[in-house]
Amino acid sequence: MSAHENTDGGLFGLVARFGSPEALYEAAEKTRDAGYTQTDAHSPFPVHGLWEALGMKRSILPVLIFGGGVVGFFGGLYLQYWVSVVTYPVNVGGRPYISWPSWIPVTF
Repeated sequence: MSAHENTDGGLFGLVARFGSPEALYEAAEKTRDAGYTQTDAHSPFPVHGLWEALGMKRSILPVLIFGGGVVGFFGGLYLQYWVSVVTYPVNVGGRPYISWPSWIPVTF
C-alpha cells in the first residue's frame, strides 16, 4: 500500500493491491460506505458489480454514441440523395438515381 500527501499536508491519494476479486469488491464497498466519492478501481479482468460497489452511476456515453451513429447514417443517406438526385443528377447506363446499394459503404 502506498499513500501520497498533498502540498497542504493532507492525504492526496491511496493505492492498494488486492489478491482476489472478492477482496477488491469488499474494499470498494467499504470505501463507498465510508463516504468517499472520488474512487476508482482497476483490474486486469472484469469484476462483476465493481461499479456499483464503488457507487458509480451508468454513463450516458453509449446512448450518445448510438445517437451519433444514427444521425451519421441518415446524414450520409441524405447527402448522397441530395448530390445524386437533386444537385447533380447524372444518369449513367440507365441506372436509377436512387441506387442504395452503392450508398452502403458511405452509410457504413
